[in-house]
Amino acid sequence: MTKALEKASSGAETGDKVAESRPRTVSISPASMTDSVADWPLHRVIEHLRQKEKADKDAIQPVRLHCRSTIKSLVDVIDSLAKRYDTSRNRLCRWMSYHAAYFAREDATITKLTGVQSLVRDLCLMDDDTDTLDIMNSLTPYAPRVVDENTAHLYLYDAWVASDFDDMARVCGVYRYRIVQVYLIKSILSGDSAQFGETANRLVSEAHRWDTWMQFRLGALETLVERKEK
Repeated sequence: MTKALEKASSGAETGDKVAESRPRTVSISPASMTDSVADWPLHRVIEHLRQKEKADKDAIQPVRLHCRSTIKSLVDVIDSLAKRYDTSRNRLCRWMSYHAAYFAREDATITKLTGVQSLVRDLCLMDDDTDTLDIMNSLTPYAPRVVDENTAHLYLYDAWVASDFDDMARVCGVYRYRIVQVYLIKSILSGDSAQFGETANRLVSEAHRWDTWMQFRLGALETLVERKEK
């Protein structure tokens, strides 16, 4: 089991390197930074992307994301922040999604899920085990604890960000809009979220709920690996 998981982890790391080599609409030179974008507070990301867009207004091709429901108050928090940063909801949402994608890419649990899921798939294909594949590929019944049932439209930074969230949504077994909303929360919480009081505390709880669900999914997949290798 240990060797298998090490192999899975190595595969995930290789995948991360490939993902990082993709061309990005907004390039951030490693030579000019000592930390990851995921370590930046939200205001720093906004300042950076605002400057980049001034230099090349036509380079960005945002992607519209339809949400069947949203985490309660998420849209209101985005609107409040948009006013604070003197911009529109759609533009702020795009900037936040760029930040959110980095949080998701560097999430240790998602990295492990990617590797273990790949290993489970390979083992199942060898045995033509379609039942286990169906279980792995089925959607996890994850949902935020408190939701707003009104549909909404959020915007992703560009096609690359949308594609990355598509890939990670499949690994996590959720709809894309679910994972996007969780990591938008993590982007929000990287900044001065104290202004939102008890709402900020609830958003922290929602982020912890997501982490718990993904840890459970990871444990279930690791159990599948153990059974397949016996």
